[in-house]
Amino acid sequence: MAVMTWEDLVSICGKNGLTVDESALPLLRKYADELLSWNSKINLISRKDEDHILDRHILHSLVLRMPTICDYDFSNKRVADLGTGGGMPGIPFKIVTSSAEVTLIDSIQKKIIACSAMIAELKLNGISAVVGRAEELAKQKEYAHSFDVIISRAVAPMDELVKWGRGLLKTGGALFSLKGGDLTEEIKRTRRLNYIVSVEEIPLSLAGFDNFVTEDKKLVKAVFGP
Repeated sequence: MAVMTWEDLVSICGKNGLTVDESALPLLRKYADELLSWNSKINLISRKDEDHILDRHILHSLVLRMPTICDYDFSNKRVADLGTGGGMPGIPFKIVTSSAEVTLIDSIQKKIIACSAMIAELKLNGISAVVGRAEELAKQKEYAHSFDVIISRAVAPMDELVKWGRGLLKTGGALFSLKGGDLTEEIKRTRRLNYIVSVEEIPLSLAGFDNFVTEDKKLVKAVFGP
């Protein structure tokens, strides 16, 4: 498709059950501007994606809040964004989920510095950014088994993600990862883990937008047991 406009994004969200209201839209716009500004200094997204920041990054992050794709209730949950990079999906997610408490996690300090600066510029409350690896943070009292849910983009195979996230999640927690391509083998490996109750692969099929289907994008949900 042609370069997506903000009107396109709002329309597609609405067709898939997510209302981007008058308070959220200016924040999403400002985040996009901040992300592009920081991307000129450090590598947060591919340079070739800069013209497609709305569809490939912001819309992609927002599918977590579209009931046609994900029916999980994120309200008032403590959420960790694992491998956040430039703040995705966590910052767009937080903008449309005001009641959630979000922690952005990445092992690369300069990315967390950028995320912290963007959070401050957007004047967002209930969201913070921390540098570290999940396995190390899970040894700290503040983070160990303290999150209801983990969200992530395609930073690693699903079985690796759940291993990293296990020490951060409360009993019965869930992990959602935005991924693409053939996931057969990594899902098989994930299902073999004895602390995983279920793994579900959900195609990203949006009303009014075909690109995610063409690109074989999916949301994978893993539910943890005791």
